[in-house]
Amino acid sequence: MAAIDGKWAIEVATLAGSHHFDATLTTVGTSLTGTAIGPTGPIAIRGGTASGDTAEFTLDLVAPLPMSLVVALHVVGDRLTGTAQAGPFPPSTIVGTRTG
Repeated sequence: MAAIDGKWAIEVATLAGSHHFDATLTTVGTSLTGTAIGPTGPIAIRGGTASGDTAEFTLDLVAPLPMSLVVALHVVGDRLTGTAQAGPFPPSTIVGTRTG
């Protein structure tokens, strides 16, 4: 089991306000799969990788604007921090807590 495996409550602080996602993440080797559930419903993560206490993946958002959100995370115990890059917008800060 990698550091990122489990269920997470994640907040993404953007210029348009904070957005909440409930994510379930699973690793097999360095491959990371899972789903993030937000206000528009479930979104499968794609291109996920994990190594030690870091993980990267992409979420394809459909609203409020269709775009890809490139996520980079660092896990310490039951907390995570990171960034999310959405197209041409400045990087957003991510914080999260393990819920299961």
